[in-house]
Amino acid sequence: MVIQLSAQTTVHLCVGDTNHNFFVPYTLGSTYQWQVQGSSSIATITSGNGTEHIKIDLNNTGVFKLVVAETDVNGCNGSDSILVEVHPVPSPIVTAIGPTDFCEGDNVRLEVDSLYTSILWNNGQTTIFTYAFTSGDYFATVTDSNGCTNSSLPITVSMHPNPEANFTFSANCLEGPTLFTDISIIASDSLVNFIWDFGDGQIGIGNQALHNYQNTGVHSVRLLVISSFGCTDSIRKNIQILPKPIVDFSYNPLSTTIVNPIIDFTNQSINALPTIWDFDDSTFSFLENPAHEFTYPGSFDVMLVAADSNNCVDSIEHTINIYYELLLYTPNSFTPNGDGDNDVFLPMGFRMNKYQNYQFTIFNKWGEIIFSTDKTAEGWDGANAKTDVFTWVIILTDEMGAIRKKVGEVTLIR
Repeated sequence: MVIQLSAQTTVHLCVGDTNHNFFVPYTLGSTYQWQVQGSSSIATITSGNGTEHIKIDLNNTGVFKLVVAETDVNGCNGSDSILVEVHPVPSPIVTAIGPTDFCEGDNVRLEVDSLYTSILWNNGQTTIFTYAFTSGDYFATVTDSNGCTNSSLPITVSMHPNPEANFTFSANCLEGPTLFTDISIIASDSLVNFIWDFGDGQIGIGNQALHNYQNTGVHSVRLLVISSFGCTDSIRKNIQILPKPIVDFSYNPLSTTIVNPIIDFTNQSINALPTIWDFDDSTFSFLENPAHEFTYPGSFDVMLVAADSNNCVDSIEHTINIYYELLLYTPNSFTPNGDGDNDVFLPMGFRMNKYQNYQFTIFNKWGEIIFSTDKTAEGWDGANAKTDVFTWVIILTDEMGAIRKKVGEVTLIR
């Protein structure tokens, strides 16, 4: 700024200005002496004294007179002066009306503390207030009625990004575990909470969740994600829960003994193929219709696992009984004559001590019971019986719980 002196002029300037220009019209051959009258702390002539053009630093507020004396080539003298009032610069204060940390999509209102002749925010706004939508330092430069200008201290605003919610899922079969996996992203901060609404009244938490649906059909699944600052986003996806396949199998024979322990299995599942047969004897098969030979007697819970074209899986078990062969030796005659040879009619067999129940009965030809025992070691000695043909019946429950019955005839010879 350059100021030309003229009589009765009062100039309003601002403290802190340096190298402020003052001058008078130049006359050839003249010399000029400048003087600051008043408090010497207000202003200092920094250069140009002796010429028509000087520079002054304005150090403090207050009023001083600037005087210039001119001596021309003829030795004639003249002077002029102006009053200079040095004003303080404004001290604007910016205040946030609300939190300066917020989530993407929100904002904070920033205001200057007073009205000024002009206001310019560093985002280009010129009103007493502005709205901050993004991260950064915000300040206002103001000019007061004296033309003095100053900027406020900056106020820092932080905008935290919202997450972008997304997820995947796998295995959408009835009553089977459906796995939901979060694949949400966020530009900064971190994701800390994951809340799942499975669309059937059930809720889950965590970045992965397993859920078993009990009804088929379309379910609307919602994932809500929350960042470490508390910003949120959510997404919905429809998932169709498919029915399980109908799994079953038949087998032949329905029961057998260890003498012939081969069972033929036939898959009877509807629209599903076997993935594995488990024969409950530490052996397995991947054939559709296998034949299996059991190597020892017992009850075997044979399981078929089958899957349909949607990879929905179900299973079924049937119990297969492989019985011990009932081996009983019963002579067709005996001679209870006391000679110690073939005196008792006693059935003999294999693993008879394992029987759960045992009943051995002798009938005469009129159907009358003449002997009965539940002890496998007790036989009929023919007491009080004459030579004749008798009917015997054995009813037993073997060690696997199977009820067996044997019937035959024996001749008593005296």
